[in-house]
Amino acid sequence: MPTNRNYGDAAQAAMNFATKSGSQSIAPLLPTRELRDRIEKGENVVLVDVRGSEEQAVSMIPGAVTKEYFESDLLPKLLASDPSDKAPLVVPYCTVGFRSGVYAKELIERKGLRNVRNGEGVIMWTFDGNGLVQPGGPGSTVAQALGRSAEAELAQTAWPSVTRVHVFGKPWDMAAEGYTTEYFSNTGGAWRFVKQKCYKAGPTFLPWFTVFLLFYLFFTPACGVMYSCGCRLALSKFGQVETCNIYWPDQPPEHKCPWCTCQGIACIFVASDAKAFRGVLLLDMLPDGFIVTLVTVLVLYFTFKAVDRFLRRRNCGDCAIAAVKTATAISWFVLYCLAFGALFFAGSANYPYFLGYSRLV
Repeated sequence: MPTNRNYGDAAQAAMNFATKSGSQSIAPLLPTRELRDRIEKGENVVLVDVRGSEEQAVSMIPGAVTKEYFESDLLPKLLASDPSDKAPLVVPYCTVGFRSGVYAKELIERKGLRNVRNGEGVIMWTFDGNGLVQPGGPGSTVAQALGRSAEAELAQTAWPSVTRVHVFGKPWDMAAEGYTTEYFSNTGGAWRFVKQKCYKAGPTFLPWFTVFLLFYLFFTPACGVMYSCGCRLALSKFGQVETCNIYWPDQPPEHKCPWCTCQGIACIFVASDAKAFRGVLLLDMLPDGFIVTLVTVLVLYFTFKAVDRFLRRRNCGDCAIAAVKTATAISWFVLYCLAFGALFFAGSANYPYFLGYSRLV
């Protein structure tokens, strides 16, 4: 099926998707003609191809590097350079300006680069650029072609010219005259888009998911461990407390756990908000666990922001930051359990057992 050869449609698509990326206010689109002219004049321009390896293997803009190569080899040097030096212009590009716009915004807001513009994309390059090349030629992978040696960088000049371009999906099947297009199937394109979104969201989502899973699955069992009251690990709250000693007829009445027997405002510490605010206007509408959740969200929100600032100054990657945040979330859960456990143990004779220690004679 022939591609849409209309220049105006391709330019409008680039503008539309760059706008959707949210980058136009801080890293506006750089017209491809201007980009080409700057490169031809010898200006210091770093082209960053943010597409997937399957797309890059079909063709790339001459002189471009992958996002992985840029982040491992070039970005640390840019961040460590003297601020008084004239920084090169960094131009991310993708198919039609959306993925590159998101990345351009990230480079400015999270990495601290300033001289960044969003590229119109490889489709517009077929109209206004000066040709495409295939990394390393037939049979070579992008990873092989973009090794980290000086020889590999020089080898880019020998990459063969091609007239093929990957346009991601059928809706973007646009290219200038003389170019043939390739694209993922509807299913393949959708899967890659979702996978990319999930991968990007993973480092942010994982720490929060970890801490809420801990509080849901292990909060009551932790109470059982601290007070030797019989609460156990189970998928439902009833399953966790059904073996608690308050259901045992022969269990001494002084052997209790806060989860099931707390009274008054102290109940908020064990997520029993209904007990804590019984009879209090409006507050008695709060669901169990609201206060504990609110405190956890506030504490971790500000802690995670501090972790972000500290580690990003040291050029740590998203996965490393996610690992530190997850460890922080686990630490918060453990410290919270121990803190409220110690307070109940120290503050009331009703809870004489704590971590194997008993006040009973």
